Amino acid sequence: MIRYTDQERDRTIALAAVMQAVHLVHIIANEGSANPAAILPLLNSLLVTEADSTETVYGGLEHLDLGLEQLHIQLVKTKTKHQITQIQYAVNLLRLERKLSKADSMMSSLTREIDQLPQHIEYFDNIEHPQVIARLADIYKRTISNLTPFIQVYGEEHHLEKTSNAHLIRALLLAGIRSAIIWNQKGGRYWQFLYQSKKITAITDDLRSELSQI
Repeated sequence: MIRYTDQERDRTIALAAVMQAVHLVHIIANEGSANPAAILPLLNSLLVTEADSTETVYGGLEHLDLGLEQLHIQLVKTKTKHQITQIQYAVNLLRLERKLSKADSMMSSLTREIDQLPQHIEYFDNIEHPQVIARLADIYKRTISNLTPFIQVYGEEHHLEKTSNAHLIRALLLAGIRSAIIWNQKGGRYWQFLYQSKKITAITDDLRSELSQI
């Protein structure tokens, strides 16, 4: 049995949220739609400024079932072309978060935009309203997309050309950045993928076991 700290548990949860975001991006880009129940907790996480625990940022661990599954697959299974694409998205989100943390002006602008979201959502009465998703996409486009590495999303052209899909993909990438920020705040570092993969796998499996008992 591998021992781990609360901080290591928290950053694994945040990493699972990143994986859930990029998996949904990949599904939308290739299939044209994704499960709204998996999308909603990620979008809602953008509005959470204070939480009792990392999982409550997402409304509970049960809302990250997909992300925990994808993280497990990335850690223990032979990667397919699709899985390689998703881990590239995830790594680039983590890299972008590091760039963002050093760009004070952009971080201030992003924080200001996020702070204004509740008023926008109240007007449309739903964070999943197309106009709110478009607003989130615009925030991403005017901030994060100006940093490098630029995330190029691959998929079926007819899905990617659909405006609503493009907006939702950017909104999910913005939510992925939010989770990457939490991951970093909890001590997340790139080298952990190489040297602590066994521990991350063990924590992921424990979290999935917790879910099976809910």
